Amino acid sequence: MASLDEKWKAVDNFESVVVVDRERDVVRVTKELYDLHSNREQLRGVTSSCDYRLTIPFAPHLFGSGKTTFCHNYLELVRRFGETFLSKFASDPLRRTFLEKLKRASLLYVDLRKLKPTRPIEEKRNLEWALYFRMIEACCTSVGQEPEDEEVVFKECRTRPYKLVRKLRSILNIPSDQYLLVTFDEVGVLDESLDEFHFKRTHDGRVRPYNDFFGIISQLCEEPDLFFIVVGKSKGLSIKNYVAFGPSRVILHFIPLSPLDASSIVEFLERSLLKTPTQEPVCNVLCSSSFSVNELADSLLECTGGVPGLLTRAVNMLLNYIIARNQPFISKEECLTCMNDYDFRIICTEPFVEQILNLDEDRKSVFDILLMMALYRIPFKVDDRLTSESFLYDAVTEMGLYRYPIDQNTFQVLIPKIFVVIFKNQPSISTMEKILLGSLDVEPVDCFFYSKCRVFEGIVALRLVLMLSSKNRNELRELLCQLSPIWKQMKLPISTTSPIHYIKSVVSSRETRSESNKSRRTFASTEWNKIIRDTLYLETIYIPLDATSHSPDIIFKLQSPVEPKVLTVGVACKGRWKSEGIGWSDIIDEAKKFLDPVYDQVLSSAMDYHHCMLIIVSTKLSLNVSNELGNQSRCYSSGMFIGNDSFKVPDNCELVILCERDVQMLIDEEILNGLERAFHVSHNPTFLNFGLQLLHKVRNSFLSWQ
Repeated sequence: MASLDEKWKAVDNFESVVVVDRERDVVRVTKELYDLHSNREQLRGVTSSCDYRLTIPFAPHLFGSGKTTFCHNYLELVRRFGETFLSKFASDPLRRTFLEKLKRASLLYVDLRKLKPTRPIEEKRNLEWALYFRMIEACCTSVGQEPEDEEVVFKECRTRPYKLVRKLRSILNIPSDQYLLVTFDEVGVLDESLDEFHFKRTHDGRVRPYNDFFGIISQLCEEPDLFFIVVGKSKGLSIKNYVAFGPSRVILHFIPLSPLDASSIVEFLERSLLKTPTQEPVCNVLCSSSFSVNELADSLLECTGGVPGLLTRAVNMLLNYIIARNQPFISKEECLTCMNDYDFRIICTEPFVEQILNLDEDRKSVFDILLMMALYRIPFKVDDRLTSESFLYDAVTEMGLYRYPIDQNTFQVLIPKIFVVIFKNQPSISTMEKILLGSLDVEPVDCFFYSKCRVFEGIVALRLVLMLSSKNRNELRELLCQLSPIWKQMKLPISTTSPIHYIKSVVSSRETRSESNKSRRTFASTEWNKIIRDTLYLETIYIPLDATSHSPDIIFKLQSPVEPKVLTVGVACKGRWKSEGIGWSDIIDEAKKFLDPVYDQVLSSAMDYHHCMLIIVSTKLSLNVSNELGNQSRCYSSGMFIGNDSFKVPDNCELVILCERDVQMLIDEEILNGLERAFHVSHNPTFLNFGLQLLHKVRNSFLSWQ
């Protein structure tokens, strides 16, 4: 068995195949290159039309997303997808002609990490000349030719686009009408070269190196049969959306380069080969007869989010572990246990997390908003603004987080689970952020996208925990102490030695995401009893996967800081937007689901210091319930009957029904109204109307109790 130090080395053990699941990206880029081809005359001023603005495919700052591989393989992918995914694009004769010529194009790959000031002296700090020479240098290298002397090249080309293109074609030995695609990689070096070149300055003295760069590219785009793709990342990459949306003549179209899904990960595993003479697929090395490649793909997707760079690194580390012990994985649980190991996470994510751990204060203030967007799957538009000068897209980009593309202009924030523990251990992370990170770590985010109910419950849960753990007195704690004798005895706030985590679905581990998306399920009594027993031994909040399961929506355990008292609390969020409100039958149903099994399985044989409470949270009570309560919150203690004496509260248990007025202590009416607007239809809910303004209100609601 390998030692701990050797166990999780990120050794390059296999030849990875990253170019999978890129069909949509290839179609998108091909369309943009065609737009340049069909509108080039407008750029050159041959026509008087001003409808077209230059667009350049651009894939910024996504660590390990496969940018470089995409650049190298784009033309190969065009040839591969020419008769399939690109067939609809090529249905027009002009597009078909363009596509056929594109398949025969030459590719020039230019790594800008080698960009540097060059001679002659009078042009040494001229970015345009340095970029020209770097292209010629890369061109020579690609054909095995030594680059010419800088002085000689300068005299031949200077900074004249047509002379540069003629020189490139001469070196590549391609005719003047053959398409030439230039891909610029690592454009982020421009952020690190502010003192090396004479960049233009704005009226307030600031430097925008990307404006200079894309200005140079826009001039080159006037040359016939020349095309560009730009990608890049760097520690301080600051390409801003105003380059795309501002007065610039250049519009940048962002290439999604989306994370891989489960089926694409299977393809990745089956096509990637171990670096041995036998060239065996890596899945054959990692998987035993009882552990399928589909299960391995599910495990990798759950931990890495399908991010290609993380995926490649994780597979390498798993291979190193398996090869060292000479035994493949026998189950999904064993594989996940390895990937959940803290040392595994640290080493696997090392190249990826530095960006976010070195944020400035302005960006740190946005982190909790992005966490909520990732947890609740709230999408955003590429032009959504945080402030008058800051785009949300830019914040996600600069923090090194991933974006899952929904469509051409809409994205979701993706925070892979494998990042979470590293972030949680940072001293600058707030209580609220730790709770949100804990939620992302244990809960498949799919469950929050069903309806407004899931988000409503998530907001209620987080508010409740923050209010109960706050050292400041607040109305909710005062109310519960007045209503409940047990709560009063707990002497809150919650002890710091009894940490609370939030949210874990009680969905069976055997149930896959795809299955959970298709159907609602309820838990048999034996399953629910096990859940209750497990909950009582784990200081954890739970939110079940769906509202029909045999459980309340939230469960957590409190330990008194001064007395040996334990209180298990269930919170049932009922009647959220039910027009008639919830009645006694709904309340009794929830009480039977929670209080009876907890009493039967635990409290009946437990010591007196263990108690249980169910809190009913409703945005609307039925008329008969409101009349009986007198529009006041009410607590029913052990031995009391509710609902025409149809349910008796078990010993050591309490049932608290919060009236609508007091529910607003947990979730503001303004936020409720915002949720209703966001989910304006009952089926196929969408967050597109959620909006940053509402998200800020939710965040401020949380921050008030930190």
